[in-house]
Amino acid sequence: MNTEKATFIPDKRKYLFLTDQKGLVILQHVIDAVVESNLPFELVFIGGSSEDETPQTDVSMWLSQQKMGNFLYVSLQWDKLDSIKRLAEDIGFSNEEAQYIGYGEKKTNVFCCRCHGITVVREKETSEEKELPEIRCKHCDLLLSVSDHYSSLRDAYLGYVAKL
Repeated sequence: MNTEKATFIPDKRKYLFLTDQKGLVILQHVIDAVVESNLPFELVFIGGSSEDETPQTDVSMWLSQQKMGNFLYVSLQWDKLDSIKRLAEDIGFSNEEAQYIGYGEKKTNVFCCRCHGITVVREKETSEEKELPEIRCKHCDLLLSVSDHYSSLRDAYLGYVAKL
């Protein structure tokens, strides 16, 4: 998943934007580029309050009705972004057909190389470059250095034994 700024991808059939109010600010420059180029687009909001929220079944239906050649931009809080990304992938959107931009606090799973337990680490939105510190496995208390090796099977990054 991408934590960087959204990038305009030219020459697509239609542009799809799925966002909330804060995500709209993140995507605004791409939306402006699409509007200025007079390209077709759809914008779907997922609201902040429960009465404003678009139910996930509606998002699922909306995504499943899209045609090939469309490009999807999603900008949401991390906890919502993960479920929307899985939904879009299940429907058939590949990583080449979508950009996912998360914001806010992110939970990252770390897989312990010793006991195979998973420790959840909370990252706060701070700087552009985010690096997880060394952490202690909550299961076996081993000091782990979090790698950039990600397992989609475990939905976790591999934690190696930290060098002392």
